[in-house]
Amino acid sequence: MSQASAQAALKPAKNPKAIPPERRTEADIPLFGPGDHHFGNGLYLRVEHRGSSRKWFTKPTCIDASGEKKRRPFTIGNPDQVRLEAARELAIQIHKWADGGLDVRRELDKLNEAQVVVPTFGQHAEAFIARHSATLKSEAQRANWGNPIYNHIRDKGRAIWNLRVDEIYVNDVIEVLEPIWKTIPVMAASLRAQIEMIIGDAANRYSITRLQNFNPAKWTKSLQHSLGGRPPKSGETRGAQLSVAYRDVPALMIELRNRQCQSARAIYAITLTALRWQEFIKMQIDELDLDAEQPTWTIPYARFKYDTMHKQPYVLPLSPQLVEIIREQIAELEAIYGPGNFKFIWPGSVQGRRGGRPADHMSSGTMLGYLQRSMGRPDATIHGFRASFETWSDDQFIEGTKSPKYHPHAVEFCLAHVAPGGKTKRAYRRGMMFDARIGIMNDWADFCVPRTSAAASGDDNIVKFRRPA
Repeated sequence: MSQASAQAALKPAKNPKAIPPERRTEADIPLFGPGDHHFGNGLYLRVEHRGSSRKWFTKPTCIDASGEKKRRPFTIGNPDQVRLEAARELAIQIHKWADGGLDVRRELDKLNEAQVVVPTFGQHAEAFIARHSATLKSEAQRANWGNPIYNHIRDKGRAIWNLRVDEIYVNDVIEVLEPIWKTIPVMAASLRAQIEMIIGDAANRYSITRLQNFNPAKWTKSLQHSLGGRPPKSGETRGAQLSVAYRDVPALMIELRNRQCQSARAIYAITLTALRWQEFIKMQIDELDLDAEQPTWTIPYARFKYDTMHKQPYVLPLSPQLVEIIREQIAELEAIYGPGNFKFIWPGSVQGRRGGRPADHMSSGTMLGYLQRSMGRPDATIHGFRASFETWSDDQFIEGTKSPKYHPHAVEFCLAHVAPGGKTKRAYRRGMMFDARIGIMNDWADFCVPRTSAAASGDDNIVKFRRPA
């Protein structure tokens, strides 16, 4: 090969700048170095330093608010995403909008919105619920957070479920909320908030300008009036939880003793704790200290966020009657599953095979169903035993006086309530009156399950729940 031929071989195949702008092709794009390069029809390719970034743009002459004509750049896209011919067509359209005196930015936004495929409310709700639920800490929250949406929109066949998100208006939200606004107000309020979150997320993800400016599920005076005012406060529609009069509790406990099943044993035990069923059913064996001088059940803060200010666990002093029934429950579980083969004291079932593993804790309706149906007490609820306890405590007086026997704050702590007082007062109150609660819980247990003189003499009169052989 001659020297001239070798030099010719080292030169680029073509000089891209020598190609007329209208005849440049996509194959020519990588040949251009840093700078702005015309590709015809008002379309330019901007190559940043060292070619690390390339983008299409055009620069039509626009009329600003003062009436003055100025050239303004508008980005069209990256060559990897927008083909050359499409970019040329859009550049031509942008110049037509500018020549016609239209707002180019607004027209581009309209074009982008038209190209985005907006999902239906139902489609976006399912995607949002899956994303949002994964961020929640509680297992129950992760499992149940989307239930209001599914139960009251999807399963009820509401029209909003199949509407595109950008087609939703306030009247669609009212159609969903109105049937439950007065009857189940807490659920209705949660549902409205979830609809607002889902619509707001879709508005941001799909750049739906109308919904970004105004969310139809946002709580406003107008929406409040359309729904007939604020929802009733919790308890106003359903009323207080049904409860057993505290004077009838001892007779009910005798009846529970005579029933040889775990549900009866659980109702017996939860009555003595005065706690909510949500925590009681999750009682775990490693949280119990039954051999201490004062037996306790310690519910860790991570599972029972009671003291949110100081982040302390909740420690429940256990009465002798309560310790006895828990020991009997543990003994039965060990006989069925073997020592160390169970975690929850109140499993979902005790019908498993020996040596196997029990199900997780019992469900929320197990005790309630047993109390109302099996025991024929439709006038009572599990939560109502807390009211029985508090009413009993209010009627206790120092002997020979009309002075209350128990400190009201200690009673509130027994119920795992935040003690009275403002935020500042609670900040200084670090304890939970544990010693005072020992006496209260023992007195309550003695009232529910009296210990006779025979028990005091060593012949324990607390009836066992063991199943017959």
